[in-house]
Amino acid sequence: MDPAAAAEPVSPEVLEAFGLPGASCSRLEGGLMNQHWLVSSGERRCVIRRYHLLRTAAAIGWEQDLVEHAGSRGWPVAPALPAIDGTKLVAHAGRLWAAAAYLEGETGAMETPASFHIAGRLLGRLHRDLASFELDGQRPDFGKTWELDSAVAPAGEGSFNDLLAAFAREHPDLASLIRRQRYRNLRELARLKYPDLPDRPIHGDFQRSNLLWTDGRFSGLLDFDQSRRDALVCDIAPLLMPFQPLDQKLAAALLSGYQTVRPLSDAEWELLPALVRSALLWWVAFLLVQWRTRGGSVEGIARTMTVRFPAFEAAEPAYRGLRAGTSPSAG
Repeated sequence: MDPAAAAEPVSPEVLEAFGLPGASCSRLEGGLMNQHWLVSSGERRCVIRRYHLLRTAAAIGWEQDLVEHAGSRGWPVAPALPAIDGTKLVAHAGRLWAAAAYLEGETGAMETPASFHIAGRLLGRLHRDLASFELDGQRPDFGKTWELDSAVAPAGEGSFNDLLAAFAREHPDLASLIRRQRYRNLRELARLKYPDLPDRPIHGDFQRSNLLWTDGRFSGLLDFDQSRRDALVCDIAPLLMPFQPLDQKLAAALLSGYQTVRPLSDAEWELLPALVRSALLWWVAFLLVQWRTRGGSVEGIARTMTVRFPAFEAAEPAYRGLRAGTSPSAG
C-alpha cells in the first residue's frame, strides 16, 4: 500500500465529514474501479475510498459488514471508520465515500511452493471463518461467477452481451473469441452442476496484491470489493489462471495448503478447470469495462484471448491431474 508519487487531494467536504479537516492526502496506486487515498492527520492515518458511480449503499454495506465479521474472527482487515455523524458512508458530488483503517505491511511475491502453500492455507481459514457470516442472500447488485452482467455494470451498457456487442463493432475478431469461450463455459458449468454447489461468502479477489506481510508474518488482508456469495472454489480458480504454462508444483502446493483446512469435494474438483475458464472470462469482463469507460487499450484483452486462453486449454489435462498431487487431510 505505497502512495503514488503524485498527491491528489480529497475534497474538503469529505475530509470534514470524516473528522479530518486539513488532512494531507496521497493517491494510492491500484484499484480497477474505485479510487483510494492515504490520508494523514497528525498521528492518525486512514484510507479514504471513492466508489465508482454504480456501486450502491446496500452493496457497500454488505461488504463492510463482511469485513467486520472477518475482523471479529481475528483477521487483520481494515474495517470501515465512522464519519462524525456515525454513518459509514458519505455522499458527495454524486459518489459514495468511505474511510477505513490503514494496514501496515508489504505485498510479497508468491513464487515458491512454500508461499503458495501458505496462501492456500490462509484462504481455507478465511472460508472457514466467513462461513458464520449471518446475512442471507446474495450481496446486493452482485451475481455468481457465471453471471457477468454485474461485473460489467460500471460500463453503463446494460448486460455483458450488450457490452460485447459494442466491442464487436470495433473488434469483431476478438469479440468472436470471447463469445465462443463464454458459451463454452456456460455449457460446461451447467453440465457439471455448478449451480448445485452451496453458496458461501467469498473474498472475490484473493491474490498476492491483497495479502500484506510484515517481517515475514501475514499482517493484512485487503480489498473485499468483489466479495459476494458463491461456490467457495470460485476463490481458488483465479489463483490458477495461467500467465504462462501451468506450474503444477505451485498449483499443487496451493491446493494442498487449502486442503489442510478444508478438503475439496468431488464436485469441486470436477468443476475446477471450468471455473478457471470462468475466472479468465471475469478478467476479460473487467478489461472490457476499462476499454469502455476509460478508452483503454485492447492489448490486455487480445493477450488474454490469444495467449492465456490457449495456455489454459493446453494445460487442461494438467488441471485435471492436480488432485493426485495434493493432500486432502484437514487440520
